[in-house]
Amino acid sequence: MKFIFAQENPLQELGQIGGKDGFGPWGNLGFFNDIGPAAQAFAKIISNTIGVMTLIAGIWFIFQFVTAALGWISAGGDPKKIEEASGKIRNAVIGLVVVVVAYALMSLLGKILGFEFLKPATLIERLGPK
Repeated sequence: MKFIFAQENPLQELGQIGGKDGFGPWGNLGFFNDIGPAAQAFAKIISNTIGVMTLIAGIWFIFQFVTAALGWISAGGDPKKIEEASGKIRNAVIGLVVVVVAYALMSLLGKILGFEFLKPATLIERLGPK
């Protein structure tokens, strides 16, 4: 038999204790065979939490904007009430911009680092045993 590399071993690979993956910290001992549903449920909870928080932020913006608009309409020319209503509108818009920028920043950061922060299911499923 002719060897190309000095490290080449003509012997077949020996079997490993503990099954295909061995006994190491990531070995398959059979303890974690049914972790899939738990990881999927956890990923769904995290994903739904992110979605609900974004929805609540959008609803809160609409509520603040409408109440400020009603305050402006009912101000009756009072500069103090108009200033209060315009400040409330300004704060609502700033809050919405913060939510949108945070969402975009997490998406961009996820693409740069290779993680899907906005889709935690892919990250959580990678944490389980192989």
